[in-house]
Amino acid sequence: MGAGAAAALFILIGKIIGAAYKIPLINVLGAEGMGDYQLIFPIYAAAIALTSGSSSIIISRNVAARRADPELKDNVGNCILYTLLLSLTAAAIMCALSKVTAQIQGRENIRYCYYIIAPSVVFVGMSSCLKGIFTGEGKVSFPAACQLFEQGIKAAAGIILSYELKKRSLIYGVMGAVAGVSLSELFSLMICLLIYVADKDKYRPVLNLKSGFFKENKFITAHGIILPLSTLADGILIVKFLSMFGSENASALYGIMTGSVNTVINMPIVIALSAAVTIIPAVSYGYALNNAQRIKEKSSKCVKYVFLITCACFFGIFILAEDIIKILFSSLSTEEYKTAALLMRVSSLNVITASLSGVYSSILQAVDESGICLKYTGILCILRVAVMIPLIYRFSITGAALSWTLYYSASFLIGAAYHCKFLGKDIKLVKNNGKILLCGVIMSVSILPFKAVSNIYVRVSACIILGAAVYFGTALILKVFERKGIRFTSSGRVYGAAERREKWRNSK
Repeated sequence: MGAGAAAALFILIGKIIGAAYKIPLINVLGAEGMGDYQLIFPIYAAAIALTSGSSSIIISRNVAARRADPELKDNVGNCILYTLLLSLTAAAIMCALSKVTAQIQGRENIRYCYYIIAPSVVFVGMSSCLKGIFTGEGKVSFPAACQLFEQGIKAAAGIILSYELKKRSLIYGVMGAVAGVSLSELFSLMICLLIYVADKDKYRPVLNLKSGFFKENKFITAHGIILPLSTLADGILIVKFLSMFGSENASALYGIMTGSVNTVINMPIVIALSAAVTIIPAVSYGYALNNAQRIKEKSSKCVKYVFLITCACFFGIFILAEDIIKILFSSLSTEEYKTAALLMRVSSLNVITASLSGVYSSILQAVDESGICLKYTGILCILRVAVMIPLIYRFSITGAALSWTLYYSASFLIGAAYHCKFLGKDIKLVKNNGKILLCGVIMSVSILPFKAVSNIYVRVSACIILGAAVYFGTALILKVFERKGIRFTSSGRVYGAAERREKWRNSK
């Protein structure tokens, strides 16, 4: 198995574990407890974004570019030290402001959860730096393996601790689930360190603090911060506005959207975004060589395969929304189940648009167009929050989900437009994506008759098996991809092959 295939497999298993973990967790904590648990993570995600959200991208770009041109300036050491200092500062601030933050969120009993999650900010920062080095070297299976172990520890520790501590009270159960996250991030950092130390050919950064680092990387750093801040606004505003507009179970509704629905929706998205991050070294390598054709070829191939995966997931989730909720989240009440099914249908389009938006953003960042990503992402995030408030007033929690659907759709379209502007039109990609969309429509038509099957497990199993067979069979018949192209773009093998070709050309 090649490095790319191994990485894809590790990522897939890790994301399945990450998604499946929340299923028993919400059954342990209930919708209200899950709402409290999810309120912690916008703050946590914002802290990570501010301290290390762009570290992996900056380092992987730098390491990859230096492989193409050893004379380039090395910023890796700067990034590591700045990340460490910022992470320690953010963790301290999170603890100091825990009571105020919990009061603003309207759930003062979660304040101690911030003390438990704060060390993870440092753990994630350091492991992100090491994963960036691995990715830049083309060793994409290392960070993927770390991610797999991390998800396993989080699931095991989180479920056990939340189950045992909930016997004391619900908030103790929430604290146990949060503790599982911190333990998993510590374990991930330890694995990264062991792999790095054991690697005899490891990249050795020069550790120093130099001025100008943030100026040189300001667009990537700012872009990595904006989206988590937008999510943070959700954690502060949604519960408050739901309560203000008359919802008696605001925390439970927030938990259903973020803990149940987004768990399912995010699984294919995160897999695709992982692919988007690992494509950066290959594109950066081509950019350092001024090889626009190679950049266009590899980025278009990544777009095609991401769309191939997410298109099938979109149709499947939209059609089977009620069945998915019933099977995975049995603890929900009848009313909560209906709300979750509606939210899942509204959010299902995000599987495609959020994934492709992430791919296009990563490609633009890899070719030094991070400023453009920053501009349109910032504007769209502001508009999303502004639109979300009247949507919540009109449609309750469904309005919050709809605001994200509108955001990702606009972000995807703008990213695609800029990709076309810088690299030129790709008629072949448009035709292939049209064929993929047709495959999705044919798959949907083929599984609709099985919706009449009474047994839910038989119904879902039949839809998945038949749907997958029809979808990929139709893709083969329509020649969506050549046999040689099935190997995934983000593979380290692509990177190594490009390097070997350059060496061969130079030896001629």
